[in-house]
Amino acid sequence: MRTYNKDHLKEHGKVTLATASRLAPPKSDDVLIFWTHHPDHPCEVDLTSFAHGQKKSKHSKGGGIKFRSFSGRPELIKQLCPAIQKNLFYATKATASCYLTSLREWWRILDAVEEEAEAAGHPIKRVDDVRLLTHVHSQLAKEKGFNRKNFGYFRTLVDTTLMALGKSRTYWESPEDSIKEKHIPPQSQRDELRFEVRNSCRKVLELWDLSDRLSHTDTKPKDPFEFIIWRNTKYYRLAQKESGKVIPSPDDLKDPMPSWAYNTRGNFESYLWRSTIFPTHRDADAVWHQCLLNTGWNSSTLTYLDASKKFLIDHFKDDAENPHRRFVLSPQTYDLIGNKGRSPGKEQIITGQWKSLDAPGHLIKTYLARVEPLRELLKEKLASEMLKYEQMSRTNYDELTAQFAKIKKLEQGIRSVWLYVNYNGNVSWISDKTNPSGFIEGHPATYLEEIVYHLNQKRDSKNILIEKSSQPFLQHIPRVRPQDFRVWFSDYVYRASYGNMLQVQKALNHTRLQTSANYVNTHTLNQESSNSARYFLNILVKELDAGRVDLTILAHLYRHGNLTPEQEELLTQARALPKSRMKIGCKDARHPPSHIKATPNTLCDVQRCMLCLEHAVLLPESLDGIAMRVEELRALQSAIPLEMWIEEMYDLELKNNLLALHGFDINQSLIARKKWAQAIVQGTHYVPGIPLSSSFDFMEFT
Repeated sequence: MRTYNKDHLKEHGKVTLATASRLAPPKSDDVLIFWTHHPDHPCEVDLTSFAHGQKKSKHSKGGGIKFRSFSGRPELIKQLCPAIQKNLFYATKATASCYLTSLREWWRILDAVEEEAEAAGHPIKRVDDVRLLTHVHSQLAKEKGFNRKNFGYFRTLVDTTLMALGKSRTYWESPEDSIKEKHIPPQSQRDELRFEVRNSCRKVLELWDLSDRLSHTDTKPKDPFEFIIWRNTKYYRLAQKESGKVIPSPDDLKDPMPSWAYNTRGNFESYLWRSTIFPTHRDADAVWHQCLLNTGWNSSTLTYLDASKKFLIDHFKDDAENPHRRFVLSPQTYDLIGNKGRSPGKEQIITGQWKSLDAPGHLIKTYLARVEPLRELLKEKLASEMLKYEQMSRTNYDELTAQFAKIKKLEQGIRSVWLYVNYNGNVSWISDKTNPSGFIEGHPATYLEEIVYHLNQKRDSKNILIEKSSQPFLQHIPRVRPQDFRVWFSDYVYRASYGNMLQVQKALNHTRLQTSANYVNTHTLNQESSNSARYFLNILVKELDAGRVDLTILAHLYRHGNLTPEQEELLTQARALPKSRMKIGCKDARHPPSHIKATPNTLCDVQRCMLCLEHAVLLPESLDGIAMRVEELRALQSAIPLEMWIEEMYDLELKNNLLALHGFDINQSLIARKKWAQAIVQGTHYVPGIPLSSSFDFMEFT
């Protein structure tokens, strides 16, 4: 066998392969201070407060109202430090914050146990060793209302340390975590919110298109709004060219700013001036929320899309030169692939049409093109900050930490899709903990809070108009968070697929089918059952207060709402009607039509109700009687001559009975018919018009 050398890189190119160098975080001399090694979001973990104690909060001068101090335990935190470093080696800042919160709560529990023991006159040894922890501490933590996460984080650290010391683990039982069901508003409220988010996003795209179109013309628009956009865009482009900066400021210009650039208070409106070129915080929120509504992703998945990777591509079967890709065969599709932070390497694929203005593909592609100059600006800043970091002295840990954190923040911004220019003229981006972009009565609020507030104001205005009518009032839309959109998406897929759990699993990208089933039960079905039971109990209590319990009225109130006086009158009349043996009501039982052939001047003794269209009234309880008559007619058809069958209009009666059964549930109709067919065959039910000695062994129910 010949061996072929296919690697000619070294001998022909005279180069060697080099791996991308990653900036190493600074190292502290204190073992209680270290950095996590997350590739994208590393953070510093400072455990010194657990060694020295903490009397007030680090984030407030007065210590904060909710903050509770705790004493220092240096030996205990040094014992737990290796386990903490192991569990937080690849952790993000959010995960590290959860562990630190758990440690603070447990440090307070240790202080509380020792204080209570001393107050009771039975002092115990101070816990400075994990081997001194007992079930007393576990029980007090449960009594204090520890949630399952805070309890489990600390137990994991303790068990890891104990096993490293050659001891058995604690075997503490975790407390039961309360089930938090996410609220799903009614469909009308969800649609109203979705349309408002969509309209807000479309206004942003229309403004960008208008700005780009007007920037290529020197003719002043006649429309006042277009004139303002044209003026701002032209002047901003001129300022960029004159200053040579992507985001110029008034100080970078030679000539003073024109008068129209200032508001009535004399302040420069730089935020509105830049909004025609680059996205504002609200513009970024509008596009981000619209994408989240149409993907069904977790908010973190959409937030941390890596712009340095190619996650948005054309479908591999589409012709790149054809603007109407796959339009004839099926909807044009795009691939939008996002990696979940909790499961690296696992893809979440979303498909849709490129031409759709509300689809994530079009929105993200447009947004990336809009913020590309901002990304280049961040790259320039990153290069200068990295050069500064390399030239710094390695002895000053605090300065190194501040510079390293600045570099990592710039790297996160370069990777982020959702860049925008803030009020101060700096480049920012959407993250898990971002500043609110909206306002409610002059106070800062999130994007969704502002939209919900304005929608509820519109509902209040409509309620004033319908106050004097009999229509129900419009309820306020409850508080909505971005995390709720995934629940709404799963509910939509579940309803649209008629309860197909495989479709829900595919839409939410769950690994196991049971995960999708639990997700739907927790967030949709369990809530609906609870709401239905609560709604029925409220109706039942009102009826009991009114002094009546009518099952028919209860069913109507539960299914259709309030009962009108006309409906109550119809119900009273229907119940006063005489009923035949088929449990069908009769409007005039003493005067049946002539073709029925009943005995004159007496109550109807024939009771062939499906031939009496003038007087017959179908009732909910008529199902069983109609099914009985259908099987009687089928038995009669096989026992009498054909001439008599047609002459007595039995064929028409059978047809009318079968048509009447279509107004009831098909499964209940089949069950009732089967019951009466078996009764006739077995001889337990007598068919009028057939001798008792007749046999129906030949009958078969169909």
